[in-house]
Amino acid sequence: MGPGVGDEAIFDAEHADEVDRQPLIGFTPTHAVDVIAFCNRPVDHVVTALLTAAIMDIIGGVANAELRDDQVSIVADLPGIVAKMTDPWPAAYGSADFLRAWADQPGFRLLK
Repeated sequence: MGPGVGDEAIFDAEHADEVDRQPLIGFTPTHAVDVIAFCNRPVDHVVTALLTAAIMDIIGGVANAELRDDQVSIVADLPGIVAKMTDPWPAAYGSADFLRAWADQPGFRLLK
């Protein structure tokens, strides 16, 4: 999610049923780029995270990474964390550096 390029009203309408991110990430998002892949093997998860980080290097913003309960402690001290939340589900908001550091962790998996 990034600031300043899109239309806040459209972003808000599309994400009306979600948490207000501004207090968490420090800006009001105006657009989102979703990177979606069918991840079945560990390499699929790593490639998806690294592709997302590479896109973020170009467009900026923060990644919203939904987490399993057992991943919360793994990501807690990684670099590039902007914010964490536990309600309505565990998630971390972070930079491209966060995604790279998380993908480097043993057993890394994205939440499906």
